[in-house]
Amino acid sequence: MRRLPITLLVVALAASACARVPSRYVNKSADLDAIATVAVLPFENVTNDKLCAERVHKIFVTELLSSGAFQVVEPGQVIRIVRRDQLDVGALAPEDIKRLGEALKVQAIFLGAILEYDEGRGSGSVPSPRVKLQIRLVETETATTLWSVTRTRAGATVAARLFGVGGVPASSLAEEIIRDELAQLAR
Repeated sequence: MRRLPITLLVVALAASACARVPSRYVNKSADLDAIATVAVLPFENVTNDKLCAERVHKIFVTELLSSGAFQVVEPGQVIRIVRRDQLDVGALAPEDIKRLGEALKVQAIFLGAILEYDEGRGSGSVPSPRVKLQIRLVETETATTLWSVTRTRAGATVAARLFGVGGVPASSLAEEIIRDELAQLAR
């Protein structure tokens, strides 16, 4: 009987170790209600997974559309303009942001970076995926950051750690982060 409280304590500590407090910035002078139409630029990928940025970008656009917070420019149109102007989405100058705003007729753009995307299929028996995303909303007239978040999520569930079964894929972790943060933005 004495083992049960100790086991519960260990489980609680393991679960809390997975929780990360996001770094979040909100420009206090930002009027998000004035933002009607946005564009989502292709996400920057600084991981070894060559396709994760495209996957996370698609998840982000879908979640943004389903939130109903903004009108969203068709992603194909955004990609066409980025390619035409030969823009590096990881190194945009304020002039680039302003030109994108004019070309796409948007008040703001979302920029994203995949900082970590690991399915966690290492040598251990328990999959331990991990995702770290940075997402920013930048106003296009002044190139001012209105909102920014960096958030990490790990997917090894308590059951996976204790019993070696289950776990959550990295794409589901990305979806959870995006859904949570868009809900925070909409408040």
